[in-house]
Amino acid sequence: MPNERHNQNYTVSNYFARTHLANTVRIGGDEKEILSLAGLTSEVIKAPRARIAPQQLSAIVRENWRVGNDEFMGLAAQRVKNGVFQLLAERLVDCRTLGDALNETAYFYNLITDSILFELEMTPSQALFGFSLPGANRETMSLLVELLLLMWHRFPSWLVGKVIPLQEVRFDYQEPLHSDEYRLMFPSICRYQCEGNVLVFEREAMELPIIQTPVELTHYISEIPLPWFRKPDFHDNFTAQVNRFFEEGFLKEETSLDVIAKKMHTTPRTLRRKLTAEGNSFQQLKDNSRRDSAINLLADNRVSIAEVGRRIGFTETPAFTRAFKQWTGLSPGAYRKGLYKQHLNG
Repeated sequence: MPNERHNQNYTVSNYFARTHLANTVRIGGDEKEILSLAGLTSEVIKAPRARIAPQQLSAIVRENWRVGNDEFMGLAAQRVKNGVFQLLAERLVDCRTLGDALNETAYFYNLITDSILFELEMTPSQALFGFSLPGANRETMSLLVELLLLMWHRFPSWLVGKVIPLQEVRFDYQEPLHSDEYRLMFPSICRYQCEGNVLVFEREAMELPIIQTPVELTHYISEIPLPWFRKPDFHDNFTAQVNRFFEEGFLKEETSLDVIAKKMHTTPRTLRRKLTAEGNSFQQLKDNSRRDSAINLLADNRVSIAEVGRRIGFTETPAFTRAFKQWTGLSPGAYRKGLYKQHLNG
């Protein structure tokens, strides 16, 4: 996708793996078969702080769609059969602007089902694209809300060929225990117990032209929902810039805030202040990048545990083991045993 980069080492909290797995089993899926398709074992699924690759979560959701023939995963008041999103997407690539596409989305879903009500509201400075789920089970609907908000930020961004900056995201339920993960999913202000679930954009974004074609859409559809679980770089903020340094190999033990600030032509104090304003810290970004890189490397049995540690900046294996256990709740060896022998970097 033009102008969009994805963090290839990005990982997802296994909270989402656990909940999507449980939901798929609830509607008739076979747990062992699902775990096998995703390249996971129950040990990794149960580990409270473990993380998984986006491809693994995508495999679980795709199996949910297959079992239930419902793009709303059995979580809405009515089923929306597989293929409905593709039918809508084929209409959206023919729209002129993003605003046209979102209006068409609201019209389309509000016409075919009563289980979701979409609305695009315009103010002098903002565009608010949101939905409610009449009749949905309040105890389980957050799983569907999370997916739909991701989907209707990532897919419109693909349509216009650039990641659309979010001003804020609103949820109509209480802040969940895993809300820290929302900062990675939606790098913006998150508000809870609101009226409806809403993505808030700048009004000017509605004039962005649709640039994708039906041919490109065919490939996109073949990959969903994976494009919604990958993490793009959200415009050129300071967090994205620091993450790019880490992604490009700046993960040595001696890498410091001072070193990165100098490379970014700013002062350590300014960089620390900017990251804090974006809800992050340098050390947390560094640890997250190391953790995600290690998880992806551990999926390749050809790389020894000692070598995994060295590649992310640990000269001593025991130090790497302690850090990895602190990050995920599992030792590197236990984590590797919990994965099926397949390489997941594809």
